[in-house]
Amino acid sequence: MTAHLTAGVVCATLTPLDDNGEPCIELLAAHCTRLLKAGCSAIVLLGTTGEANSFTVEERKIILEAVVGAGIPASRLIVGTGCCALGDCASLTKHALSIGAFRVLMLPPFYYKNVNDEGIVEAYSRTIEAIDESRLRLYFYNIPQFSGVVIGDGVIEPLAERYPGIIAGIKDSTGNWVATEALCSRYGNALDVLVGSERFLLAGISAGASGCVTATANAFADSICELFARLDEPAAIELQERSTAARAIFEGYPVIAALKEFEARRSGDPRWRNVRPPLTAMRPSDAAELAAKLSSSGL
Repeated sequence: MTAHLTAGVVCATLTPLDDNGEPCIELLAAHCTRLLKAGCSAIVLLGTTGEANSFTVEERKIILEAVVGAGIPASRLIVGTGCCALGDCASLTKHALSIGAFRVLMLPPFYYKNVNDEGIVEAYSRTIEAIDESRLRLYFYNIPQFSGVVIGDGVIEPLAERYPGIIAGIKDSTGNWVATEALCSRYGNALDVLVGSERFLLAGISAGASGCVTATANAFADSICELFARLDEPAAIELQERSTAARAIFEGYPVIAALKEFEARRSGDPRWRNVRPPLTAMRPSDAAELAAKLSSSGL
């Protein structure tokens, strides 16, 4: 069995914004520090939860540089570098590598739909060749409900064979346990299979996953990390149920806005409510309802 490069609980961090919609690095760095102290093994910076595709390529580079400059170790980051244009993807990945962030989470080109596996393989191959860096550790980002592109065996197998070592794993955010379990079973001994929700953490580890990448860790990193630390104990079942219940509450709303609302209330800083269009902040009535549900559930 190959030793896992990425294991445990990875938080897909939010990106806080000021009232002009610009990234607020002070808040982001403090938030990342808190997540790491809570036990997260790594942080996905500029993924879906971080509103990555609402930022320009240059903005994404500036955010990464600023976060590392504020003291977050590049080695603890997994940087989202997926773009529709392969050149943009290669540029972002080279930039991440240049400052020591060698793990990247890479969407497939996601504008054109109904593309075949051959085209996806070629896109990843050209990107990897353009990057031309042996330190690269690439994680496929399988989130077809957003990208419209499924990353399955026809993509993973040829690329893992063509680029051994560079292809490090996959984040599976399909929400389809049957498909996720198949990935864990098939690739868990050779690659890092990271389930895209803590609701699958206990079952995923049993099936061969190395950990999870979760948005809800922005709110509940402590409890999710406790679940991972106690997977072999009888308490794991109760901890899993609690984590699943917490996630279900957030999934009843637009998740990014709901998590930002939670953080605004937790921190007392209203800037956390800011999002970039086309996203919108939670309506006050929904925010109050969310708070009431979390309070009544004991979460």
